[in-house]
Amino acid sequence: MKAITILKKAFRDPITHFVLIGLALVAINHIWSNYQGEQGRTITVSAAEMDRLSALWANTAGRLPTGEDRQQIIDQYVQQQVLVREAERLGLGDEDTIIQRRLAQKMDFLVSGESKAANPSDAELKTWFEQNRDKFAAPERRSFVHIYLSPEKHGGAIETVAASALNAAKSGADWKSLGDPFIQKRSYAALPESEVTRLFGPDFASAIFKLEAGQWSPPIGSAFGLHLVRIETIDDAAEANFEPIKAEVAAAWQEDQSSKAKQAALQELVSGYDVVIEGGKGE
Repeated sequence: MKAITILKKAFRDPITHFVLIGLALVAINHIWSNYQGEQGRTITVSAAEMDRLSALWANTAGRLPTGEDRQQIIDQYVQQQVLVREAERLGLGDEDTIIQRRLAQKMDFLVSGESKAANPSDAELKTWFEQNRDKFAAPERRSFVHIYLSPEKHGGAIETVAASALNAAKSGADWKSLGDPFIQKRSYAALPESEVTRLFGPDFASAIFKLEAGQWSPPIGSAFGLHLVRIETIDDAAEANFEPIKAEVAAAWQEDQSSKAKQAALQELVSGYDVVIEGGKGE
């Protein structure tokens, strides 16, 4: 009877309640951990996964897998899963930049796939085209020839040689016989400024797009050396018309709308997180 009384008093004690709750939580955690461990040690090769792996194998091998091939496919898949799970258990990928970047790329791909815009009506497409007409305008293009002078060949005398070649060209000498061999072409047709920039650099492009047609220029520098340039023809910039480039406009619209939808989806994902920026050494 005395023992029962002691037990009753113990169960009414808050400390006893605390201890019992703690023991219950430990037991639940132990059971759950064991369950998770058992789950983590089960590798299931589903029929859908086997079909996917077989298709990948067939694309590489050029034929359907045989029974022996299928067993090899399964073995490789199981080994990969084991290595991945063991790496996760050891936390090997927690701070791996390459793994994090790859996961981010896959998630970005999923978000992009969900951001496809529906096809617009002709009225919507035309309205968007009018708002973005400059994107489709044909830029000014220039055709030109040039006489090249090599700094490696002429060194400090290159300016004098260039002046002599310019006088000869202006006097009617065959321009093709002047200057030095050039690694690229010596005449170009209908190039926009962006393409000339890619080929010769921005300073060269900017200079020749200020020249008038039919006259030899003073020496113009590029990454290659010096050039004497004569503009042959100038094709003025032209506004774009909707109908001839409707398919191009539709593709650009689709890309623009998908990009906007993707950014909105990313912002929605970001809004679900609290971003904390800790102070660095500069603060």
